[in-house]
Amino acid sequence: MENFAEAYLKLSREDFSLLGAIETGMKAHEWVPISEISRLSGVPLRKAEHRLELLFEQKLVTRETLHYDGFQMDFDAYDLLALSDFVKRNFVLSIGDQIGVGKEAVVYAALGEGPLAIKFHRQGRASFKHVRRLRDHLTDLPRVPWLHAAALAARHEFEVMKKLYPAVAVPKPAALSRHALAMEMIAGDQLGRVTLNNPQDCLDMILDDVRKTWNLGVVHADLSEFNILVAEEGPRIIDWPQAVDLAHPHAEELLARDVSNVLRFFARKYRIEMPLERALGVVRGLEAGQV
Repeated sequence: MENFAEAYLKLSREDFSLLGAIETGMKAHEWVPISEISRLSGVPLRKAEHRLELLFEQKLVTRETLHYDGFQMDFDAYDLLALSDFVKRNFVLSIGDQIGVGKEAVVYAALGEGPLAIKFHRQGRASFKHVRRLRDHLTDLPRVPWLHAAALAARHEFEVMKKLYPAVAVPKPAALSRHALAMEMIAGDQLGRVTLNNPQDCLDMILDDVRKTWNLGVVHADLSEFNILVAEEGPRIIDWPQAVDLAHPHAEELLARDVSNVLRFFARKYRIEMPLERALGVVRGLEAGQV
């Protein structure tokens, strides 16, 4: 949406109740009947009809009228519900500009007790079958509505980050709501966009964090120069929704791919050559001096 903060301020308490009712109803209905929305929200039917018409005009809900009056929402409304929850719980005091966008997430700057980044998952925008095949936390669920798949992805990432922080250099996770994850804002840029003064030191720090992650029973499974931020204090690894534990049948393969991606980047940009097997030895603590 063009102005997130403005859209949030336009909504009434009843609007949020109606959107929450649609969210609940979408667990059982593709198009939630207006009578069900009224019942779940506690908003009288006539008033619900009026408020839903306004939400439709704001493009926060879509409507089905061929068979019955039913509604569903997409991610813009879901974002506003998550933000409302963060505000109610005093995790977020203000929301700023969009600072990142990808196929499976958008990220906004925010302010709580300190600077925050809020990541809104977007798994439902891709083919859900493709997402479910790639995400370990979805494999046991034969049918999951897309909005709830995004919420599961956010919860998975939040739990992984809580497990890793502070032993591994990841942003501090702050709060979770639906498909949104609030975390510490990292003042830095992507590894691929900066020129390092000491690239060998940076590579060593990244491999050490991969080693710590492995020792904690986790593999990132999507590591590259695009999800490593270079901050003043060193590299920080971000974007953990694809992370798997060591019991995953492809954990070793995914670890090798992560390390290979990092080595390929440093070889290409800085001419630093390290054999993959040696780097994997460092990660597994097999090299001298590693614990």
